[in-house]
Amino acid sequence: MLTEYIKIDCNNPEPELIQQAASLIRRGELVAFPTETVYGLGASAFVPEAVEKIFIAKSRPAGNPLLLHVSNREHLSALVSDISLDALLLMETFWPGPLSIILPALPGVPRVITGGQPGVGLRMPDHPIALALIEAAGPIAAPSANLSGRPSPLTAADVAADLDGRIAAVVDGGSTGLGVESTVIDLSGPHYRLIRLGGVPVERLQDILQCNIELIENENTRLPHYQTQSKVILCENEEDFIEKLAYYRGQGGKAAVVNNSSCGIRTTGDIGHYYLELDSGSSLYSILRKAEQDGIEILLFAPLTVTDGLGAAVVDRIRRSARRSEG
Repeated sequence: MLTEYIKIDCNNPEPELIQQAASLIRRGELVAFPTETVYGLGASAFVPEAVEKIFIAKSRPAGNPLLLHVSNREHLSALVSDISLDALLLMETFWPGPLSIILPALPGVPRVITGGQPGVGLRMPDHPIALALIEAAGPIAAPSANLSGRPSPLTAADVAADLDGRIAAVVDGGSTGLGVESTVIDLSGPHYRLIRLGGVPVERLQDILQCNIELIENENTRLPHYQTQSKVILCENEEDFIEKLAYYRGQGGKAAVVNNSSCGIRTTGDIGHYYLELDSGSSLYSILRKAEQDGIEILLFAPLTVTDGLGAAVVDRIRRSARRSEG
């Protein structure tokens, strides 16, 4: 398959180019497109055969639910059976934005999207191209536009590295802003559950809903881990960091350190360096991909003490990537 690349101005999306991409989606093809979080891989929500192509293109495990992207609340009437007052409150506060809300799905939502679950995840992205594309094509089912388990893509080039020749088109709208996926909260049952840490800190959700929301670890571990060619090691404390730094400096392999502002140990010398901004997820996936390009074999992360805000989502991704490396 020859993948088409459609360059669209992020600040002023050209209507004819949006229609070109939307036409492909309406015809049942897969199109990658930018959002404010990461690039998504979109298929028409009401064409099950098109949605099934997502699993093939990404090598995504069957039964893993997909998020539905909407551009206005009118779309919801064809997707969910009930919208609670709390759901409306979150939509008013965070939409468009990096928050996905799971609500009871209507029978017409394809099973391939819900994974057989009673709820469906919904998101309204905060990106001009994404909103224009959804408005033109209708609701779009879209996970991240990468091979399953790989770092999420922040640029069209990242998408091409994983999916060129596997999908119909890539809408190139430049780099994404946030660089970490949306927060996912399940409001479909009597007890609210946080399925994934992401772009909206859980503390803000708790402030709005006036209740504690617990991250469901067994649900979270079902989500893909980030597999890279570099072995990811996350140091637990500064003593551990000093020991591992000395050890890997003495090894023959090509190693690099990823430091951050929360660590009191500064690193210098004959070892590669990257820097992680914990208050912005945009550097993590770039670091993982850049380390591969640089031929880094060991990626040593300095200890991370952040436990709240967006930094918590970044730390969560690093821990999962490190667990994948250990496995």
